[in-house]
Amino acid sequence: MNTPIDISGVTLKTDRLTLRPWRETDLEDFYAYASVDGVGQMAGWSPHKDREESRRILGHFIAGRHIFALEYRGRVIGSLGIEEYDEEHYPELHNLSGREIGYVLSKEYWGRGLMPEAVKAVISYLFDTVKLDFILAGHFDWNRQSARVIEKCGFQYIKTCPYETRYGTIENSEESILYRPHFMAGYAYGSDTELVQEIYRRYDESIRLSRSKAARVEFLTTVRYIERYLKPGGKILDVGAGAGEYSLYFSRKGYPVSALELADSNLAAFRQKLTPEDTVQLAQGNALDLSRYGDASFDIVLLCGPLYHLHSEEDQLRCIAEATRVCKADGKLFLGFISNDMVILTMFNAHPDYFVNGDYDKETFRCDDFPFVFHTVDVCRELLRTGNLKVLHEVAADGMSELLKDKIDAMDDASYAQYLRYHFYACEKPEHLGASNHLLFVAEKG
Repeated sequence: MNTPIDISGVTLKTDRLTLRPWRETDLEDFYAYASVDGVGQMAGWSPHKDREESRRILGHFIAGRHIFALEYRGRVIGSLGIEEYDEEHYPELHNLSGREIGYVLSKEYWGRGLMPEAVKAVISYLFDTVKLDFILAGHFDWNRQSARVIEKCGFQYIKTCPYETRYGTIENSEESILYRPHFMAGYAYGSDTELVQEIYRRYDESIRLSRSKAARVEFLTTVRYIERYLKPGGKILDVGAGAGEYSLYFSRKGYPVSALELADSNLAAFRQKLTPEDTVQLAQGNALDLSRYGDASFDIVLLCGPLYHLHSEEDQLRCIAEATRVCKADGKLFLGFISNDMVILTMFNAHPDYFVNGDYDKETFRCDDFPFVFHTVDVCRELLRTGNLKVLHEVAADGMSELLKDKIDAMDDASYAQYLRYHFYACEKPEHLGASNHLLFVAEKG
């Protein structure tokens, strides 16, 4: 999907370059390099014959608002455009957002590493600010200079396509792609606590369950099961409360709620939502230590996040044991997991090369537990059995909603209501359980 890009108000700076929108006063610099033989041909266009040709094309640059001028020491020495790509050539990318980049550099400045510097700045802008899923780049098969730029910037070759130049010849264009990296790519951590803090510094948990109709499915499903067991005046402990979505929902319905959250950024987001009327008892702490709460203190204990982050089975069982300790004898525990098997499909939906290059064991299909911890349904069952819990419900908390996000978000209210009815009908069917990004287990003491 070609995503609209307007760089008219954007300026990017690197160590040596300023990337900015074109101006009419750039005409002389533009003509100076665009009229040199061998420059435009690298991108499929002929040298400019005169200043009027450069003026006309410069007008298109300014009006189009998608091409950066590359300024070096006060002089414009090239361009870098963010172009639409031919969607017919890339049917596998139809549900992803992307653009193709193209660039030209004055011959005088070849060989100095300036173009990789410019391309990397635009990559960061398109991934971090525009939030594109991928970027395409192409070069003629004989243009090894451009090939080196693309390789230095991490693009991977995907195919060769015929390309008709603006002077009428047909060239072979080698097309390459770069997918947006994982938001935690390259981060090294020393402990689960450190990793949790970093995840939520980078990831906005405050809107995860509310940003769209599709995202809301998990929240509505979890609330539905909690309300099935919540009695008037029932006390709730929300362990790993995130930005407070569940805590505030139930507190504002009149239930006494205590909330515990580890990540500084989530606590800050939670506190921003609090009003003077809110009665949530919010504290910072770790799910492995609930010593601030007495034995058998709560009717409902929520663990809707901690098990996403604990890597060792020992810590997972300790977390479950602490939650069980503070739960009343007839109370209920709600435990959330991220489904290993469904993650592979949702990652494939975002990254068409995931089955070949994804972070999972290609034989066992076990996902790499970074930055989150993933569980299969069977491992969840065994973990809860070992933790001496009796499972009452196994629930596909969000079902196929992440894969079907665009369709669900486009539903009118009546269609969405009926979709939810279908989801609630199907979410405990054994054949649907693994087809969900998030799993919810409702349990009581064994």
